Formats: sequence, structure tokens, C-alpha cells
Amino acid sequence: MSGSNQQPVGLFPLAYRIGTSAPGAQSLALNLLVFTPEETVSGTAAITQATNPPLDVHSDVWGEYTYLTVMSPGVSKILITAQGNQGGPGSNSIVSFKIQLVVGTDWKDGVANYSYLDGQRWVEVNNVPAHLAETVRSSAFPPLEPGPVIPPQSPYPPIMPLYAAPIQSAIASGDLAQMKSLASLAKQQLDQQPQLQSALEAAKGEISRLERR
Repeated sequence: MSGSNQQPVGLFPLAYRIGTSAPGAQSLALNLLVFTPEETVSGTAAITQATNPPLDVHSDVWGEYTYLTVMSPGVSKILITAQGNQGGPGSNSIVSFKIQLVVGTDWKDGVANYSYLDGQRWVEVNNVPAHLAETVRSSAFPPLEPGPVIPPQSPYPPIMPLYAAPIQSAIASGDLAQMKSLASLAKQQLDQQPQLQSALEAAKGEISRLERR
């Protein structure tokens, strides 16, 4: 995966606020879970605007991301491509939302093009600034940090996020104890892919529940 050597591996949430922030302008809240082993994303999108009647469009979204080299030498961007409907990919609902979001390799700022179905017509919104807001809050999962995460009193299996940068730093430093510890964590994560997938599904359900409040 080009340009991804310093990127986290595992499962982590992102919350984007997409819009110009001008008075009366349209705003898109895009909350995603990134699953790096499969380079996929899933979550929710909410488009709002203070019009009469007010615009309020909600979608369950899913998609993928890829790394793009946009200039030399080796400067990359991340392209997130997703679509959405009511109920997610397993439902019979038609696709009513599409987005292409380009951000830096730090996942922070970028530019989005998105479209949504408003009644019988598609509305397109292009070249809108996107900014990373607070992480998605969850009563089931705390924010993910390097190392094993064991949610207190959680009914779900622990998520074991593995980060490439600490492993590379340990190798460069020659710290044998740290390398052994990180190698052990890496093996645990690889051995627990089924549990990670189950945790992903549980987290997706939790995000949907909180977004519907």
C-alpha cells in the first residue's frame, strides 16, 4: 500500500465536518470507522441546511479508501469513496448518497465532492472543504491508542490496533524488549482477525444507534 508506512493498522473512527461554514450553507457530518486490513470504511452521513423546509438527509454509508500519489517524489493523498442508503449495503434500499473525499495522509483536512437524492433528483455539491472534527464517541469503545485496548465492562472482544510506526522505530533503535513486545501484539492481532471483524460490526451498530438519537 503505497505511502502507508506511517499509517495505523486496525480499526479507528473519524468524524468529518464538510462545508463552507457560511451562514445558511449546507453542512455534511460524515462519521466513519476505518478498517485498515481491508481498506474499507463504514458509518453514517447527515446532510443539513437551514432552509424552509429544512434539509435533513441521513444515510448509512460504506466504501473504501486508497492511496494516491499526486506529485513527486512520493507525496500521497488518501481517496475515500463511499455510497449510502437507508439501512446499509445489506438492505433493499436504493443508493441515495455518494461521496469522494480526498484528504492528506494524516486523515485531517481535504476536499469533498458529494451528491444526494432529494426526492426524484440528484443534487451535486463539489469542491467543499472537509475538516476532521472530534473522534466518534462510543459508550462501548474508548478512543483507540497504540497497544491493546480492553474496554471496561464491555461485552465485546477487545480490539488490538497495530501501528507500523512504533514497530519501525523499535527496529531502528535496536530495543530488543520493545521489538518482542510489539511482535507479540502483532501476532495477537493477526490471530484475532475474526474477533476484530465482530468488533467492527458491533461498533458500526453502536454508531448507528448514537446517530439516531
